[in-house]
Amino acid sequence: METTRPNIRAIAFDYGGVLAHFIDESTLCHMADAAGVPIGVFGPALWGHRAGYDSGELDSGTYWRAVLDTCGSDKDRATLVEQLLELDALGWSRINLGTLRWARVLKQHGYRTLIISNMAAATYEMVIRDQMWTQHFEYIVISGWIGVNKPAPEIFWKATTDLRLEPSEVLFLDDKPDNVTGAQEAGLRAVTFGDTHVLAEQLRSGYPEIPTCGLVCNP
Repeated sequence: METTRPNIRAIAFDYGGVLAHFIDESTLCHMADAAGVPIGVFGPALWGHRAGYDSGELDSGTYWRAVLDTCGSDKDRATLVEQLLELDALGWSRINLGTLRWARVLKQHGYRTLIISNMAAATYEMVIRDQMWTQHFEYIVISGWIGVNKPAPEIFWKATTDLRLEPSEVLFLDDKPDNVTGAQEAGLRAVTFGDTHVLAEQLRSGYPEIPTCGLVCNP
């Protein structure tokens, strides 16, 4: 029996790890150095409190002070919090040119494009707001605005409801398998993003009607 292909009308991008490169070891090293602690101590403290920051449970000052308390930094909090905010924002600002170019192509082919991200409101203000590239996205929802992190279904339903889309009409890309599973449980189509080369192959295999131009740079 022939299987009916899903009618994909929209592509939803995670931000960190898909639309932008994940924060790297160099950034974490500089943050740890500013805090005066080893990176092996700083990293777990940063990620250990991140869910509360991304959901809006912790404001930026509370979050960074919790990170510094957890890693045992003895540096002055007043000046260090501002520096860590800046370094963190810069660390999340390295856009993946392949996925961004592809978003432009998708819009040209009539697909709706959106971002669904776990992100603190403060990070959005510093990293995304007023950036020229946001013109390629019709809609953005971040966890810090609604108090719910992926993989909870509510953040996906918020996007589909606001755009008046059926969940099955949305293909969601995320680098974290748990978030992909959460999207699928919310009714979306979803694939785990590794890199643009792998994604191009995934699309050709599973969604051949979706254009892949722009994903991979061919010199």
